[in-house]
Amino acid sequence: MKKVFLGSIMFLAGVISVALILAGSMANEWTVNGRFSALWNISQYGLMTAIYVFAGIAILGLILAVWGLFDERK
Repeated sequence: MKKVFLGSIMFLAGVISVALILAGSMANEWTVNGRFSALWNISQYGLMTAIYVFAGIAILGLILAVWGLFDERK
């Protein structure tokens, strides 16, 4: 049960962090060919590494939560 709880919290933290960076990048009105581009804005700020780290935390959290669900020790 501890693995499920920890994995769920890690997944939630990673997803919220990525969502905040994506939402924050669209606060400026930078455009590419007349269209807004979140990934271009994020790369201009140098936050692609942060996106990768937070996405990795979310993926690890999901793996840990699923592993905790199927763990035979209760």
